[in-house]
Amino acid sequence: MTGYRPAPVDLSQVSLSSDHEEAVKLLAENEHNVWARERIKQGWTYGAQQDIKAKQSPYLLPYSLLDERTRRVGRESVRETVCTLLAYGYSLEPLNQDHSMFQRSKCRVFRPDKSYAVTQGKWYFEYEILTAGNMRVGWARPGCTPDKELGSDDQAYVFDGFEAQWYHQGGEPLGRPWLRGEVVGCLVDMDECTMMVTLNGELLFNDRGSELTAKDFDIRDGLLPVVSVGVNQVGRLNLGRQVGSLQYFTVCGLQEGYRPFAINMARDPALWMSWKQPQFTSILPDDHYLQRCYIPVCCKFPLNRQYPSVYTA
Repeated sequence: MTGYRPAPVDLSQVSLSSDHEEAVKLLAENEHNVWARERIKQGWTYGAQQDIKAKQSPYLLPYSLLDERTRRVGRESVRETVCTLLAYGYSLEPLNQDHSMFQRSKCRVFRPDKSYAVTQGKWYFEYEILTAGNMRVGWARPGCTPDKELGSDDQAYVFDGFEAQWYHQGGEPLGRPWLRGEVVGCLVDMDECTMMVTLNGELLFNDRGSELTAKDFDIRDGLLPVVSVGVNQVGRLNLGRQVGSLQYFTVCGLQEGYRPFAINMARDPALWMSWKQPQFTSILPDDHYLQRCYIPVCCKFPLNRQYPSVYTA
């Protein structure tokens, strides 16, 4: 220790671009995740109040569940660090926007059984945003497979409120980003072949000034409600079996002649969800990447017992 410390840096002239601000948000989330991982390794658990002796912390939560004040403090700390780096002449390259694609590869997809697909009529359902992160909601064909991102092909029509984008064989801007606690309404008219999206009962418009997110689509074998939920994200799907539980149906939907998707059903329709299972394949004797060897029989083991082969890479 020499008794010296770095001189304060004047950050008043440093301004951050929108890409830098996005990087600040991601770095703040990463900093929290690293901190939480270390605490968990040390035996800490969640508690309503900070208790060092009991190793409990009220901040040991997924980043998306932290209160806004805590997240803001974390962002300010990271923002100061980023500004300091820029003031010293370092360059911070904007993160590749494809990071959302990586996160979404870990999404789980939910949809009703294909037997519920609708081919005619006007239908409505709601999705309540409980964490304002990576999620998509809309309509999908029964042939939509969970190995592809919703909206990347012609099998789904979905709204991503985290990015304020409408996705169907690509994306286009739609409305504004959603906030925690808001409700998305999805409307489809199978007779006119049109779709619309509402946020808290208000129609969302695209860059062309139209409220129609899709039109003149092919009905084929019908459409189903679909939702993809990212890691640590939470939403509430309401298909409207109990009409009174729909929050904004009377604002936009009822007067236009739409019907709740699950109306007159005795129970909520069964949902399917994507599930990644390990894939196994046979190992051939002449495999170029693995070497097969046999464990010799030892006197310590019964002679009539068979032992498996051992494979080494």
